[in-house]
Amino acid sequence: MIEIIHPSRLSRQAFFKELIHYLSQHEKVILRDIKRAFPDVRVDKHLEDYIKAGLILREHKRYALNLPFLTTVEGLQLDQEVFVDKKSAIYADLQDLRFVTELKNTSNQVVLREETDFFRSQLTLSNYFYKLQKQYELTPEQERLYAILGDVNPDYALKYLTTFLLKYVSKEELMQKRKDIFVDSLVALGYIDQNAAGKYELKVEFDKENLIFYKR
Repeated sequence: MIEIIHPSRLSRQAFFKELIHYLSQHEKVILRDIKRAFPDVRVDKHLEDYIKAGLILREHKRYALNLPFLTTVEGLQLDQEVFVDKKSAIYADLQDLRFVTELKNTSNQVVLREETDFFRSQLTLSNYFYKLQKQYELTPEQERLYAILGDVNPDYALKYLTTFLLKYVSKEELMQKRKDIFVDSLVALGYIDQNAAGKYELKVEFDKENLIFYKR
């Protein structure tokens, strides 16, 4: 089965996904076959877009896949669009990849450094903002964060999240009496947690000199 990771505007289209699945199972396909298989789709226009993008090949009135399948993870960049066969050996290599992202707040010098997989499936703030911006589907964990934080402006959220985290420069434990979505979000993200006394303790690495919070 073909998986598209970090799809573009074209490759995230529902018809494109259905088409590549169809072409992966059929050979020597002509236009009439595709139109018969997808009677409710404006096939001609979509095909021209896919051919122009180099994703579908048309030769002698026959259509076939022309996807740039991943052959090596060497040099792969986070958020790079990838076409991969889930049954291939390289898919396991892809799952093992790890990257580090950084979020910097404009109102202070705090840096949130987070580790993530290539799929951005882990619950990190960077992954959350990325998926909201791209309008990608959230994982169940990310959905739970959405229930707390919603479709918030990243700069606005970072201002309040980092303002709370900055308090750990001088304190080991913090109190928060009133309900606060940003504190609740930090708990959900695993940055902080409540102890037996009801106070919030930091659960990630903190470089106080450089104001870097590192979530592994």
